[in-house]
Amino acid sequence: METIINGGHQQTSRPEFYRLPAKGGDPYFGFTRSFYYEGENRGYWKLARIRERGKLRGVTLVPYDAVSVFVRKQLENAK
Repeated sequence: METIINGGHQQTSRPEFYRLPAKGGDPYFGFTRSFYYEGENRGYWKLARIRERGKLRGVTLVPYDAVSVFVRKQLENAK
């Protein structure tokens, strides 16, 4: 993650999407692959899948903003 210093305030740039982690947790929230697949099944977010025509494998991307909204809602519900 890139950190930008702006007028004395520290601001961290966030990606629009990031790759689904191969193993372990992702670098932003620490969630696992299975957590993201389950979240998609429950309708919390929609994963983006990209692959070339004719290929069997591709890349799965996670929408940062959708996961961030989910985390904030969970924090509010815990109060």
